[in-house]
Amino acid sequence: MPNDVREGESPPGLAPAFIGSCRWLLALDYDGTLRSADLDSPAPIDPGFFGLMLRLRNLGVRWGVNTGRDLPYFWEDFSQDSPFLPDFICTCERYVYMADDEGRLQPAAEHNEQAQLATLELRNALTAPYGEFMNALRHRYPTLLWRFSHADPLSIEAEDVDTMNILADLIAPFLNAWDNVAMQRAGRYMRLSDARFNKGTALQYVAARWNVAQDHVAMVGDGHNDLDMFRAFPGGFCAAPGEAHPEVLDFLQAHGGFIAPRGGLMEALQHWRKHVLSR
Repeated sequence: MPNDVREGESPPGLAPAFIGSCRWLLALDYDGTLRSADLDSPAPIDPGFFGLMLRLRNLGVRWGVNTGRDLPYFWEDFSQDSPFLPDFICTCERYVYMADDEGRLQPAAEHNEQAQLATLELRNALTAPYGEFMNALRHRYPTLLWRFSHADPLSIEAEDVDTMNILADLIAPFLNAWDNVAMQRAGRYMRLSDARFNKGTALQYVAARWNVAQDHVAMVGDGHNDLDMFRAFPGGFCAAPGEAHPEVLDFLQAHGGFIAPRGGLMEALQHWRKHVLSR
């Protein structure tokens, strides 16, 4: 597949044909979930995954990726190993792309425009005070290594996950002074965003468009930002790899979710297929 794509455009290629109504919706985080956390893995996506997705279509399952990556960054990686498109993609924890009748993924124009406007308004309001706050933290805690994103002044990248965990606690008091601002974390990355748009609300949009009940939504993710997705569908199936963020594991243990300590995503999908999808 070509890998030149921009946010807001339809990615090249097609999702496989889907016949009938969508009975089940499967949403997968990308980094550390669909894509192996091992950056040197010769097969970043399990070789059996795409065959399983084709077989599940016969049971009325549509699947997609729900990621914090923007579309170009996601597509640059995903297009190298993928024989076909998913049925939907949610990017930046807010933008939505859904397959039309021909399998071409189309941006959800009105939803995406609202999310983009909210993001721009938040950046205009927060960039200066947030920058001052973070620079003060840098001087106060010089051993914490992090940097601002070149593309987004409300995003930072820490040296490692442990550093991000410390920074998240230090940034929390800043957020208390602002209404409707959320912290989106995934590994060593973090951004401030409009709380009205997240992985959960993006997936709710997809489920509503395809008339999928909340207890027919399955979700697998490993990062802090996946909690928004899990919480948005309290009746759905939620799972995580065994190496997920501790807060994700705690949530799953408290809410009856599934933790896959051995096989990661494929183990979680087999458990869902056997114990939930077959009902």
